[in-house]
Amino acid sequence: MSSDEDKEKKIDIKSLVNIIPPASSLKNKGKNPPKEKRVKMRERNDIDEGIVIISNKLLSQLQIFNEAEISVKGKKIKVKVISQETVPEIEVWANKSDLLKLGITDNSTVTLRAL
Repeated sequence: MSSDEDKEKKIDIKSLVNIIPPASSLKNKGKNPPKEKRVKMRERNDIDEGIVIISNKLLSQLQIFNEAEISVKGKKIKVKVISQETVPEIEVWANKSDLLKLGITDNSTVTLRAL
Protein backbone atom coordinates (compact mmCIF):
# COMPACT_ATOMS: atom_id res chain seq x y z
CA MET A 1 0.00 0.00 0.00
CA SER A 2 2.81 2.41 0.68
CA SER A 3 3.95 2.23 -2.97
CA ASP A 4 0.44 3.25 -4.14
CA GLU A 5 0.48 6.23 -1.79
CA ASP A 6 3.91 7.34 -3.11
CA LYS A 7 2.62 7.29 -6.70
CA GLU A 8 -0.37 9.42 -5.72
CA LYS A 9 1.90 11.97 -4.03
CA LYS A 10 4.10 12.20 -7.12
CA ILE A 11 1.11 12.79 -9.36
CA ASP A 12 -0.14 15.52 -7.09
CA ILE A 13 3.22 17.31 -7.11
CA LYS A 14 3.40 17.22 -10.92
CA SER A 15 -0.07 18.69 -11.23
CA LEU A 16 0.91 21.48 -8.82
CA VAL A 17 4.03 22.29 -10.83
CA ASN A 18 1.89 22.75 -13.96
CA ILE A 19 -0.11 25.45 -12.17
CA ILE A 20 2.95 27.58 -11.31
CA PRO A 21 3.65 30.12 -14.09
CA PRO A 22 7.17 30.51 -15.47
CA ALA A 23 9.39 33.24 -14.01
CA SER A 24 9.44 35.23 -17.24
CA SER A 25 5.68 35.78 -17.13
CA LEU A 26 5.86 36.95 -13.52
CA LYS A 27 8.67 39.40 -14.25
CA ASN A 28 6.79 41.32 -16.95
CA LYS A 29 3.37 41.19 -15.31
CA GLY A 30 1.82 44.64 -15.12
CA LYS A 31 4.88 46.44 -16.46
CA ASN A 32 5.26 47.86 -19.92
CA PRO A 33 8.63 49.13 -21.03
CA PRO A 34 8.77 52.90 -21.41
CA LYS A 35 7.94 54.10 -24.89
CA GLU A 36 10.96 55.88 -26.29
CA LYS A 37 12.74 56.57 -29.54
CA ARG A 38 16.00 58.15 -30.60
CA VAL A 39 15.42 61.16 -32.84
CA LYS A 40 17.26 64.20 -34.22
CA MET A 41 16.56 67.48 -32.44
CA ARG A 42 16.39 70.48 -34.76
CA GLU A 43 16.51 74.14 -33.81
CA ARG A 44 13.58 76.42 -34.67
CA ASN A 45 13.34 80.01 -33.43
CA ASP A 46 9.58 80.34 -34.01
CA ILE A 47 8.76 77.77 -31.28
CA ASP A 48 8.24 78.81 -27.66
CA GLU A 49 10.51 77.54 -24.90
CA GLY A 50 9.34 74.29 -23.29
CA ILE A 51 7.40 73.16 -26.38
CA VAL A 52 8.47 70.70 -29.07
CA ILE A 53 6.86 69.83 -32.39
CA ILE A 54 6.85 66.21 -33.57
CA SER A 55 5.23 64.30 -36.42
CA ASN A 56 1.74 62.83 -36.12
CA LYS A 57 3.11 59.35 -36.82
CA LEU A 58 5.67 59.62 -34.00
CA LEU A 59 2.98 60.93 -31.66
CA SER A 60 0.77 57.89 -32.25
CA GLN A 61 3.68 55.42 -32.24
CA LEU A 62 4.93 56.51 -28.81
CA GLN A 63 1.40 57.18 -27.52
CA ILE A 64 2.28 60.68 -26.35
CA PHE A 65 -0.64 62.75 -25.10
CA ASN A 66 0.47 66.16 -23.79
CA GLU A 67 3.96 65.88 -22.36
CA ALA A 68 7.18 64.08 -23.17
CA GLU A 69 10.68 63.83 -21.80
CA ILE A 70 13.80 64.53 -23.80
CA SER A 71 17.07 63.17 -22.46
CA VAL A 72 20.66 63.19 -23.60
CA LYS A 73 23.91 62.62 -21.69
CA GLY A 74 22.08 62.19 -18.38
CA LYS A 75 20.23 65.52 -18.68
CA LYS A 76 16.44 65.45 -18.91
CA ILE A 77 13.78 68.05 -19.61
CA LYS A 78 10.00 67.76 -19.69
CA VAL A 79 8.29 69.49 -22.59
CA LYS A 80 4.81 69.98 -23.98
CA VAL A 81 4.17 68.32 -27.33
CA ILE A 82 2.48 69.65 -30.47
CA SER A 83 2.12 67.47 -33.55
CA GLN A 84 2.26 68.51 -37.21
CA GLU A 85 2.23 66.58 -40.45
CA THR A 86 5.06 68.61 -41.98
CA VAL A 87 7.66 67.42 -39.46
CA PRO A 88 9.78 64.43 -40.60
CA GLU A 89 9.28 61.31 -38.49
CA ILE A 90 12.84 61.15 -37.16
CA GLU A 91 12.99 64.84 -36.17
CA VAL A 92 11.85 66.90 -33.20
CA TRP A 93 11.71 70.67 -33.52
CA ALA A 94 12.52 72.78 -30.44
CA ASN A 95 13.61 76.24 -29.35
CA LYS A 96 17.30 77.12 -29.16
CA SER A 97 17.10 77.67 -25.38
CA ASP A 98 15.85 74.08 -24.90
CA LEU A 99 18.85 72.80 -26.85
CA LEU A 100 21.17 74.90 -24.68
CA LYS A 101 19.61 73.45 -21.49
CA LEU A 102 20.54 69.99 -22.73
CA GLY A 103 23.99 71.14 -23.84
CA ILE A 104 23.50 70.13 -27.46
CA THR A 105 23.55 71.80 -30.85
CA ASP A 106 21.28 71.63 -33.88
CA ASN A 107 20.76 68.14 -35.41
CA SER A 108 21.88 66.23 -32.28
CA THR A 109 20.50 62.79 -31.44
CA VAL A 110 18.30 62.67 -28.32
CA THR A 111 15.92 60.21 -26.70
CA LEU A 112 12.24 61.14 -26.79
CA ARG A 113 10.24 59.35 -24.09
CA ALA A 114 6.49 59.34 -23.49
CA LEU A 115 5.32 60.28 -20.00
